[in-house]
Amino acid sequence: MPGVRLEWDGKAAEVPRLRLPLQVIETVNAARDPGGGWRNKLIWGDNLHVLTSLADELAGQVDLIYIDPPFDSRQDYKVRFAVGDGDLTTFSPALVETAYRDTWGTGVESYLQMLYQRLVLLRELLSDRGSLFLHLAPNVSHLARGLLDEIFGPDNFRAEIIWKRATAHADANHLGAVHEDILWFSKTEKVIWNQQYTPYEDWYVERYYRYRDPDGRRFMSGDLSAAGLAGGGYDYEWKGVHRTWRVPRDTMVKLDRQGRVFYTKNGIPRIKRYLDEAKGQPLSDVWSDINPVVSWAPEKLGYDTQKPAALLERIITSSSDEGSIVLDCFVGSGTTAAVAEKLKRRWVAVDIGRFAIHTTRKRLLDIPQCAPFVVANLGRYERRAWQGATTGPQLRAYLDFVVTLYGAAPAAEFQHLHATTGVRAVHVGAIDTAVSFAEIKEALDEAAAAGHPGLDVLGWEFERGLHELAPDEARARGIDLRLRRIPREVMDPRAVESGEVVFHELACLKVATTVHKRNATVTLTDFVLSNPDLVPAAVRSKISGWADYVDYWAVDFTYGAAGHGETFHNQRQSYRTRANRRLVLNATHDYDEAGTYTILVKVIDIFGNDTSTAAQVSVT
Repeated sequence: MPGVRLEWDGKAAEVPRLRLPLQVIETVNAARDPGGGWRNKLIWGDNLHVLTSLADELAGQVDLIYIDPPFDSRQDYKVRFAVGDGDLTTFSPALVETAYRDTWGTGVESYLQMLYQRLVLLRELLSDRGSLFLHLAPNVSHLARGLLDEIFGPDNFRAEIIWKRATAHADANHLGAVHEDILWFSKTEKVIWNQQYTPYEDWYVERYYRYRDPDGRRFMSGDLSAAGLAGGGYDYEWKGVHRTWRVPRDTMVKLDRQGRVFYTKNGIPRIKRYLDEAKGQPLSDVWSDINPVVSWAPEKLGYDTQKPAALLERIITSSSDEGSIVLDCFVGSGTTAAVAEKLKRRWVAVDIGRFAIHTTRKRLLDIPQCAPFVVANLGRYERRAWQGATTGPQLRAYLDFVVTLYGAAPAAEFQHLHATTGVRAVHVGAIDTAVSFAEIKEALDEAAAAGHPGLDVLGWEFERGLHELAPDEARARGIDLRLRRIPREVMDPRAVESGEVVFHELACLKVATTVHKRNATVTLTDFVLSNPDLVPAAVRSKISGWADYVDYWAVDFTYGAAGHGETFHNQRQSYRTRANRRLVLNATHDYDEAGTYTILVKVIDIFGNDTSTAAQVSVT
């Protein structure tokens, strides 16, 4: 590739292009557009794989990309959450989970490789009128500028925006760091641009809008004289002043009657230009009028690096139109998706963190008349790509890797048991299928035969209903059974290296249903963690009842109906927000036709884990 390029040790110009099918796991607000047209997308997964998977549908279709990736700060950022009806502004250190990691293996080289690969894919998604805004800090923005020059071409550089994100403060040995950089590049010269304006600064108003009407309305005076008749002027005398004017006589009469003509001490008429009618100062590349999201701000959601909605409003309004597709593949707390939704843009939001997906979903649901969207992931296809072969040495390596992370010792002498930890046996579910009841029974039989008093079953997914069946089978064999999820973080080397991989307990969700003719009500009645002793003591001390573990729940009253398939259709939901911590524990639905229906209930707990259960009802 000709031109200037940024080089680093180990730079790989080839970008992995593993096309994995997106799996839609939930639809939200589908009833608002039953036609099934475009659906906004909230996607959980590694954005490198997701961006490749979006190429078939969206290549050349995205008008605006805003990304706020990690800044190579060499630290991991946390998301804070509250428990039950607790105040979201008061956090215990134990009530903190990793929001995203900003540590990169070999350092800046790894960071640049990560960024380079994604920028290549993002450019391919942009339309010919599209723009990319890359938000970084000064410690890496100069390096990113080199990447963007290489990938987009220096002729497509539009601006380096300086955002003053903090008030002045003193640093011990250098200038106070109060700004971040937003690099704006376009795909071609045919870029969408809607001019924006900012309010005039006080000094400008005082200097130029120095006149006032009797009612206090501020104005500046503008020249009413024209250069000459050839330039479209009008020659006549007005109140003793003869010259060439910008407006015809009848217009001058009208303006004078309206009180819009200002006369100087010498009697020269000038036009009044009112401050309240002025658009303001055309937007520049220094933005000092947008405040950061402080801890007490109403929009604060517990993310340390959350960006203000006003910042995204400016970017989206200026560089996209209604109906444009806006994409953010580091969506974090969901600001881009939420603002795009409010501004009537289509959007695609991607993040690798489960808290980001959960936070964004709730934020969107809080928008009145939010357009339909889907929640998707790469599911078992991403896990298959990570693991490789599912048989032979690679399968054994996968099993040993998972159980070692779990803190167990691999064991190869069993058929259904894969490790031991103390006196307990461990079984690991397959990477591409849900753990089944039959699978658990086989592991229980083998554990009993080997004299193990306990069995831990680790799985990516579990068949519904296991909590109703498996414990009885375990008790019949005198075995203490624990069901735990294998977290997606095991696929992230940085999470593994940091020792932050947590195998959360599979919770038990219970619901009750009541039916009156064609009306059905479902009520949450219990939500139990299999082993609450694993919950940090600081969290347990704030729990006053089982519902405090629930942050969000939703109901699909017609799960599995024709046209729905295996997708969960969010038809009712209740969730906790900063403004409203109360959770409604029941939901009702009126069926159009008599029949037997499956009600699927999904709960997301305060740790970001989801649990589902199903119930059947018959309505007449």
